[in-house]
Amino acid sequence: MLISGLLANEENEAALIRLNAEGRLAHAVLLEGPRGSGRFTLARFIGALALCRVSPEGCGECPDCRMALEGKHPDVEVYARAGTPGTLTINGLRAIRQSAATPPVQGRRRVVILRDIQDAAQQRTLNTLLKLIEEPPEYLMFVITADSRQNLLPTVVSRCLLLRMRLPEIGQCADELQRRLEMSPQQAQALGDYCGGNIGRALLLQEDAESARILADASKITGYILRGERYPLLCALQKYERSRSGARELTGHLQEIFSRLVRARYEPEGSLFYEAARGLSLQQGEGILQLLSRAMLEGQANVNLPLALTRLAAGLLGN
Repeated sequence: MLISGLLANEENEAALIRLNAEGRLAHAVLLEGPRGSGRFTLARFIGALALCRVSPEGCGECPDCRMALEGKHPDVEVYARAGTPGTLTINGLRAIRQSAATPPVQGRRRVVILRDIQDAAQQRTLNTLLKLIEEPPEYLMFVITADSRQNLLPTVVSRCLLLRMRLPEIGQCADELQRRLEMSPQQAQALGDYCGGNIGRALLLQEDAESARILADASKITGYILRGERYPLLCALQKYERSRSGARELTGHLQEIFSRLVRARYEPEGSLFYEAARGLSLQQGEGILQLLSRAMLEGQANVNLPLALTRLAAGLLGN
């Protein structure tokens, strides 16, 4: 049997195996969940499951399974955000349509993975594929990964089997971090708590220098907001005026931090976020989260980034 080993997603894996064994695996699957939740790993798993010719449950050992899981199968194509080898742009769109007209090279199906469909440009490109997603050739299958179904048009979502990625419990996440990284139980617990059990995100923050820098900036900005320091806040946000992806990641960190600060008001004294939350009222916390949510939507909609960040700073300090 083919098992992906994703913690907390055993139900999703079992449902996919059952549907495939019954011949009812959908021609389009949408995996919804935050970055680091394992959605791309599960997309690879689906590709292997769909291509395995040994067992309807996926054997995990045949050439089709192994190549699909390793990202080397000629009948599995990946299209993602700009800057990656297979970019979901007009050229990528032409390549996908060409794939739709071409039978599989060696497998029984051709699988197209559309990865990290977040921003407005990708959504527009995806919408042009609506007819193909709705009525693909018998051998063609789409797997789409996205932060949220709300980032996609309802007409696209309605054509897909929707699976929500699940995150492990904090304790499970901490155990896995200790297994993979050299850190104390206390450090692993704190990192797992901050990331809400998102193992992929925790690993990225430890291993990727740019992500670690953005998280450090988010921590500094949180202090500026709590202390009402206008000039340092404006300078810190100004650094992201030319990086839409960086601004989006920064906003995501701030959302996570302030969500934890709001929840920490109801936690025992001495918990990770308790002291920092003491000076933040519930009304202030909720107002800041609303501002950050709007900023995230503006970032996805390709609005003027410097103007959006300036407006965010004004809102955060006036809250």
